[in-house]
Amino acid sequence: MPNGQDSPRQLAKRVQLARYVVSVDHQPKSSFDSREAAENEARRISEAFPILAVRVTDTEQRTVKEVGSDVST
Repeated sequence: MPNGQDSPRQLAKRVQLARYVVSVDHQPKSSFDSREAAENEARRISEAFPILAVRVTDTEQRTVKEVGSDVST
């Protein structure tokens, strides 16, 4: 892609190098080797942007955990 930017497909491949993947609205954003680190990042994003759907995917066990913020409106 121009300007050295990754295409969405390249980004997804690069992000999914670790076991736990944090996704925002079905778009992979980052990956972590530990579930705790992934869930902490997912909670941080969810608290900052409560309208977004934030998930942590375990790529080995093929499970998905929805992370919701506890922010009251």
